[in-house]
Amino acid sequence: MEQSFFKELIRYNKPKESPFRLIGAGLCMISILLTGYLSHQLAVASFGSLGIFTFLYYQSLPLKQLMLRLSIVGSFLTLGNFLGMLSTHADWTAPIVVAFIGFLGRFFFRLHGIAKPGPFFIVMVTALGTSTKIPLAKIPLMSGYFLVGVLFAIAFAFILHFMEKAPLPETQPSITLKSRIADDPAVIIESLFYSAILFFAVYLSMGLRLENPYWLIVSCAAILQGDTLRAMAHRNIQRIFGTIIGLLIAAFLLNLSLSIFETLIVITLLFVTVEYFIKRNYAIAQFFTTPMSLMLAMLAKQQYIYTLIQFRFLGIVIGSLLGLLAAYLMHTSFNFYNRKFHPNE
Repeated sequence: MEQSFFKELIRYNKPKESPFRLIGAGLCMISILLTGYLSHQLAVASFGSLGIFTFLYYQSLPLKQLMLRLSIVGSFLTLGNFLGMLSTHADWTAPIVVAFIGFLGRFFFRLHGIAKPGPFFIVMVTALGTSTKIPLAKIPLMSGYFLVGVLFAIAFAFILHFMEKAPLPETQPSITLKSRIADDPAVIIESLFYSAILFFAVYLSMGLRLENPYWLIVSCAAILQGDTLRAMAHRNIQRIFGTIIGLLIAAFLLNLSLSIFETLIVITLLFVTVEYFIKRNYAIAQFFTTPMSLMLAMLAKQQYIYTLIQFRFLGIVIGSLLGLLAAYLMHTSFNFYNRKFHPNE
């Protein structure tokens, strides 16, 4: 069994996907980064790059359904980041905001079958918002920059839709929210548990006074993205190991004294590389996620490199372990509930 677990840990998957998706993801990233660079507003690049995560929810769907899906996801992302930034002006609201957005994301995305990446990026940009210190008057402007990234993502998704040759699924009949809940009644309890863990993760990160505390929250949410307890255990090991390698790569890249333009190119290459490996091997993807996120952080906020690396490592390790513990408690609780109240099922 241990040997099987290790083989699962290092398994390299070979998913069938269109190469145009990687090209589209790269064009999304470089477009928003160059927009910020050419306008001499690196905040556009930093915040807009978060908005392009909308593109990662692309699926081969009928055009109208695809545009509706991405518009809803983009609005959700923008709202989460906006509320996260607002919460910094009343620190006690940060855990509530992240938990609330986490609940809504888990609830609606599960009901509508948006399993991967699910609410992860919603939680990520909300947590990132809670880690910023933006003056109240500038928050709408930063949200505007974020929205620019969302619009880039939707535009490239629109183009990609006509370039892909994959057959489209049939348009599904509309299903009411009440019917969806009736088909999946556990969604409410599971979403509440998920939001409670996120609430605790934010509270813990604030209590530990970590620099960039959102890394702890994001790591916790990433582990909880696993479909099973075993998959979550895999992610825990892969994320910590991948982060260690990623920090070494980041230390090398950030010490090269790259120009801003060269940094933007490297960030784009890293983003495409992450998208290539994320479905193939989670640990390898983390090799490139870490330097990419650190280089993005350096764009808008010049921080001492070793401070960034130190706190990212602490946040990821603590967050990953918290996510695994939460997953175990969630799994055990639901098993107990089923044995107690549904013994014949």
